[in-house]
Amino acid sequence: MTLDPRCQLLPGTYHPALGIVLRALFFRPRIPPGKARHLTSLERVIGRRRIVVRTEPGFLFACDQQDWLQRNLLCNRVHEPEITALLRESLNPDDVFFDIGANAGYFSCLALSCEVKGVVAFEPDPNTCAVLAQQQQLNNWSRANLRIESLGLSDRVGTQTFIRASDSGESGFGSWPYRQVVGQVEVGVQTLDYFCQQANMLPTVLKIDVEGWEYPVLRGAEQTLGGGSVRLVVFESECDAKGQILDPRISQLLGDCGFAIRHVPRPSGVIKPTENYQAYSAN
Repeated sequence: MTLDPRCQLLPGTYHPALGIVLRALFFRPRIPPGKARHLTSLERVIGRRRIVVRTEPGFLFACDQQDWLQRNLLCNRVHEPEITALLRESLNPDDVFFDIGANAGYFSCLALSCEVKGVVAFEPDPNTCAVLAQQQQLNNWSRANLRIESLGLSDRVGTQTFIRASDSGESGFGSWPYRQVVGQVEVGVQTLDYFCQQANMLPTVLKIDVEGWEYPVLRGAEQTLGGGSVRLVVFESECDAKGQILDPRISQLLGDCGFAIRHVPRPSGVIKPTENYQAYSAN
């Protein structure tokens, strides 16, 4: 594997050449996950750093190998391949992409690699927002292309307790049975409708990954969803053993706004307690 010429040395990351070596040693597909513990032990001595990887879609990403999502990205160079493929097929240069629950920014980066008009990434945790900004710097994307909003979306405007989990991808609002809680922080929240009004902008594609907080987000976005600008909503939701969304309010609200919903199956065909769905304009 050759060194990507776009790689640059950023604070808190391994040198790109060393990152290639570490990936080869610890993070190839089918390498036992336990091997990465050797690197974890080493980082207790030298300090925790991120490993830069060139993803399968082509953008660079600084990964924390102790975070499950990012460790998986180190191994496979792609996250949620079914959603990655869907967005790559669906996004076009006229799209404005809103990444709600952006986490470290994989899907924001993916959208920008598809050369959309612009991306707004909503991430409540200020620590994670700093990581997202690092991805922006790593890929030399301007603030005009990627707007990072350090706030959560809900069905009201104010503040709310954000629950931090051991894996950052499981962090979120409210109770979520799949997270191991490690802390919390008070953050600002807005409705999507309020944000769009204040920012004077409208999305065409929404990506929502908010760990059980889907309905409050959608409820706060009814005006935007019903306004005709949004053509696609990709979201995760709890489901039953057949892949049917558990919360009927989600399907009802999206249906009332003119959207039809389709399950996006995993490549394995296995149905897990949370699955991905696409809601597309039925008009």
